[in-house]
Amino acid sequence: MSSPDVAFFFAFLFFLLASGAANLDIGKTLSSYSDFSDFVNMLNETGVADEINSKQTVTVLVVSNGNLGSLYGQTMETKKMVLSVHVVLDYYDETKLNKSHSKTAKILTTLYQQTGKARNQVGFLNMTNTGTSAVVFSSSSPNSHLEAQLVKQVTSKPYDLSVLQISNLIDVASVSLVPSPSNAPDYAPPPRKVLAPATTPSPDEVDNQKSPAPSKTKASDASPPDADAPGPGSDVKKSAVSAPCGDYLVSTILLIFTCAWLLLTMM
Repeated sequence: MSSPDVAFFFAFLFFLLASGAANLDIGKTLSSYSDFSDFVNMLNETGVADEINSKQTVTVLVVSNGNLGSLYGQTMETKKMVLSVHVVLDYYDETKLNKSHSKTAKILTTLYQQTGKARNQVGFLNMTNTGTSAVVFSSSSPNSHLEAQLVKQVTSKPYDLSVLQISNLIDVASVSLVPSPSNAPDYAPPPRKVLAPATTPSPDEVDNQKSPAPSKTKASDASPPDADAPGPGSDVKKSAVSAPCGDYLVSTILLIFTCAWLLLTMM
């Protein structure tokens, strides 16, 4: 084989691989199904649609608009995580499912497992088909109890793309799909200390606090001050000085009389 032939062969092979990798368009595939319009919109806004389109073999488990209520109002990260769990990295149509009867659940790998963020088996699904009841899908994550039943085959493109409708969103135990009215943060605030309740004063105590304490004796009952009792302030000082002044005056008078008597006796 000549060099031009080799170059043409590899160019043709590259074209086949490139066209095969880009031949999926989940949005276009489901554009005529109005029941899944909200599901497709969420795939587009979260970028999951682009990841689906980049795959060569994939099965999408779609949910009708009426059963997406628990996903409305969630954060973009939560929506992407949940939708990624509904994308199986393998091809399953009704024909293949009907042939996969088993008493035990078959483990399916989802797109979320490929992100590297999956913990506690969140990136895997259990597919159960006993042959006597509907095909059931559920999360492999512990404590995930809600199951989703296969409703019907929506469309398929063997063996690249299969779209299966399921009854409801697949429950993932690690994610709460109950939307909060206020879109509260994902973290919980630290617990607050519990303070002892303050005692409410009674009406009588409030009145007592507002009004001054009454006098123990009424003004009319108070006895008048003693007339002989010294007055307050400077009156006390005057009484304290008047006693020695009176004694000095008496002594002076006695001294004068004594001197006069001595003079009379000497004459």
